[in-house]
Amino acid sequence: MNKVVKEHNSLNMNNGRKASKDTFLPVFSRTVDGTLRVVVLALILLFILFPMVCIALRSFAGPEGPTLGNYAEVFTKYRQNFVNSIVVGVATAILCTFFSVCTALFIYTKTGKLRLALMAVLLVSMVAPPFVSSLAYIQLYGRRGWITYRLLGLSLNPYNALGVICMQSISFAPMNALFLIGILSKTDSASLRAARDLGADPAHVLRDMLIPLIRPGIYVSLLLSFVRSLADFGTPVIIGGRFSTIASEIYLKIIGYADLEDASAMNMFLLLPSIGFFFLYRHLMTKTGGTADAQRGGQEGFDLKLLRCGGTGIAVSGAALLFFVMMILQYGCIFVSGFLKRKAGSYVFTTEFLQELFRYDLSTMVRSVVYALIVGFVGTFFAILFSYYTEWRKMRGRSFFDCLVTLPYMLPGTCFGIGYILAFNKEPLALMGTGIIVIANMIFKQLPTSTKLCTAALSQIPRAQEYAVRDLGGGRLSVLKDVILPGLRPAFFSSFSYNFSTAMTTAGAVIFLINPGKKLAVFKLFDAVSSGEYAIASLISTLIIIIVLVVEGIIYMFSMKGVKTNVS
Repeated sequence: MNKVVKEHNSLNMNNGRKASKDTFLPVFSRTVDGTLRVVVLALILLFILFPMVCIALRSFAGPEGPTLGNYAEVFTKYRQNFVNSIVVGVATAILCTFFSVCTALFIYTKTGKLRLALMAVLLVSMVAPPFVSSLAYIQLYGRRGWITYRLLGLSLNPYNALGVICMQSISFAPMNALFLIGILSKTDSASLRAARDLGADPAHVLRDMLIPLIRPGIYVSLLLSFVRSLADFGTPVIIGGRFSTIASEIYLKIIGYADLEDASAMNMFLLLPSIGFFFLYRHLMTKTGGTADAQRGGQEGFDLKLLRCGGTGIAVSGAALLFFVMMILQYGCIFVSGFLKRKAGSYVFTTEFLQELFRYDLSTMVRSVVYALIVGFVGTFFAILFSYYTEWRKMRGRSFFDCLVTLPYMLPGTCFGIGYILAFNKEPLALMGTGIIVIANMIFKQLPTSTKLCTAALSQIPRAQEYAVRDLGGGRLSVLKDVILPGLRPAFFSSFSYNFSTAMTTAGAVIFLINPGKKLAVFKLFDAVSSGEYAIASLISTLIIIIVLVVEGIIYMFSMKGVKTNVS
């Protein structure tokens, strides 16, 4: 009898422990889940909204209180710089979009190894650091340039508005071309073949089918090129000469005079058109997405003979070939310049500059890699959490926070950087001069693209998987751990690769936040170009490109390994 009672009591105690455990885990899960959500939203408010509020308030600051005098002074004193920015922006947008469209159509109509080789050229241009175009421009087309002086016998002044427009167009075209290729790759190539079978000649297929298909993408390319041109300060500073834009004046205001009031007002002038263009961009992207979603094509190209497409096809082929020749010349110049030395009127091979590079401050390269790895991992996990709460959980206020997260995408880099100076230069958030503020700026500047990648991947995960986990007793953390994170594996690799490469090459957003004693490699590159040390600058550029390509290659192998494992 006593034995039965003891067993009964023991059973009750075990049930009590189990019940207690089952009650504890959901409470713990909800607590952790709620804490994560609050932390994610709080960090977005702190590192995106707060800096923008600070820069808006500072732009009205005057000796005796709020005033519009800063805006009046800036508009009066720098009116010509605004005009220069608009002219350069419009010209760059048109020229860049022309090259982008021609390049995208040229690549899409190629197949096999040629298509892969052309895509590889675009990839290298995507991971190249800023200022590379300006460096190559000086080397190739300067007063003693390899093409202008040595080949053609000309001594031209390269430091002018035309140089700025050309280099911005070449620099921005690869990203736009990849965007347009993405639209074209979703085209149902069977419909194009059907049109050919029904008697349509190549010229009509090109003019009446392919080009109208990417028309919304063309508008997006125009807008993005214009906004990026407005925010670009490096190209006008290096090769603009006496020609300056508002972005370059903002840089000089901060670096030379530490005039935050005028710099803030200038940035607000840049911010307003950027926001207007951004909402127009979102409207066009909706049309582009609808066009792309309506197609069922694969990723293969369509073997269309452009040379048989009349004048339009010949113009597309000619412009694309010119673009690729310029890109090959540009990066070929960068790669070989570090190993050439002028001697007795000619160039000879040397490793002198390579040895000098190793005596250079390479700690900047190590610091850049460390920062980029942190940004890659932290920025990707943050984007996953944000996408999970806004798109999967449909939390309240998601439209507001989604709009807030996309804000850095439309902001000029200098504006985002100055906002961080104003927001985090005193207690209790005195982060200036630390690595934390640089990393945070990189993460939130790149957050819009990361969240878009994660959101697109989330839409592919079936809701039934969550219901299965919940039916088996799993909580929200189990759903996040067992469903969301595994399902976002491809997006994780893509987002990490994007964050890493962008962090290695970013300049505009963090240039004002870097401690002079803790510079990054890209700013050593800027210093080398500015001081005329072109060989050292070429080697730094080459080293950055190699590091980014190696890391992206490793990421690609990991992603393919995961695919093979899942297939097996």
